[in-house]
Amino acid sequence: MTEGLEETTRDLIGWTQAVLPGRAVVARSLSDRDCGEGVDLRLIGLAPQATPRAAAPPLTLTADYLVTVRAADPIIEQTGVIALMFAAMEHDEAEVALDRDALKLCADLDLPPGPGFVLRATVSIARRRAVARAALVRFPLRIDSGELGLLQGSVLGPDDTPVAGAVVRVEGVDRTAQTDAFGRFRLHGPVGGKGAPIRLNVRARGIEIDREVETGSPVILRLPLEI
Repeated sequence: MTEGLEETTRDLIGWTQAVLPGRAVVARSLSDRDCGEGVDLRLIGLAPQATPRAAAPPLTLTADYLVTVRAADPIIEQTGVIALMFAAMEHDEAEVALDRDALKLCADLDLPPGPGFVLRATVSIARRRAVARAALVRFPLRIDSGELGLLQGSVLGPDDTPVAGAVVRVEGVDRTAQTDAFGRFRLHGPVGGKGAPIRLNVRARGIEIDREVETGSPVILRLPLEI
């Protein structure tokens, strides 16, 4: 879970820097009372989400981040938070939480008041599978070990739109990865020899596909998502 939250926070920092280039973006703890110029991100709440009825669905929760913008120039401060809110309204994997008041949260946290809003992001991780007890071996056991390596690629939706938060799993081995904000994933470990075909399972937004791909070069996986 920690890895999923850390990745989400880092993705939000990168997204904020893309919307407001040149601004300082800092992830702060709730106990940190510092409020320098730039954009502050504070994780203020977590809530579990219902899992869909499927075989080993990913575990999902929502993470609320208090986003505040501060600058010596009030025009820069105000235009910055407006630009961030408009960008958040277009974000595929996050939304503006209308039930949270940023000014009240600043007061509750004993922070100087500043314009902002609460961004609600979705965090998903692959469910840990129960390990079945192996049966007794009555015949010679043959083990074919996969070659250690790296498999990387992207998950795309309609019109080659990157799909963030998709879970990519190598069938037959315990290897999973989650796509970043740009739809990219990386899988390390026994993922087959170079050029050898392997089967991947991809899940996102209730859609699941299986694809056979060849290792040795980045792969592109397309999900038939509804726009």
